[in-house]
Amino acid sequence: MRKFKTFCGGTIVVPRKAEDHLRAHPNVDLLMPEAIARVQLPQDGAFLSAEVEMGRVVGLSGCVSTHSISSSDRTLFAQRVGRDHPSRVIVGEGERTTKVVVLAFASREEASTYVLVTSWVGSLAPKEPWDSNIHRDEEYQECLRFWCSHALVWDPAVMSDHFESSWEEILR
Repeated sequence: MRKFKTFCGGTIVVPRKAEDHLRAHPNVDLLMPEAIARVQLPQDGAFLSAEVEMGRVVGLSGCVSTHSISSSDRTLFAQRVGRDHPSRVIVGEGERTTKVVVLAFASREEASTYVLVTSWVGSLAPKEPWDSNIHRDEEYQECLRFWCSHALVWDPAVMSDHFESSWEEILR
């Protein structure tokens, strides 16, 4: 299991589940050690949701702002590697970014240790509407609104062929 030191002297470990999840974000792998080295872990054991400014362009964001749609409008979707449900996508190119996101939770076994959930090049984004970790309707509505006005940039290296559908159909 890979381990990285944080700015505050803590550790973020990368379990197998996170390694599988990171397959959809191959461009972040080389940046993670540097990004994590800039992270300050929460002192209260809260979930870590960090948008790390790297001080230089580190790649293209995989999530971009798009024209708004309603949940019933047909648009493009594709299935990312390691995901149970499709994501809204656009064909095009992401915007240059200087940020890396790191998401992790506090370890129950080791003090000052967090367990990586995922990481990507770009800015923080809410969960996708199908995420099983959404427990409140307010959060679900916020996520759906976001993903009705944003999309992932379709990448055939880590996504299936794109297809037309709607959020209503995907969420059934």
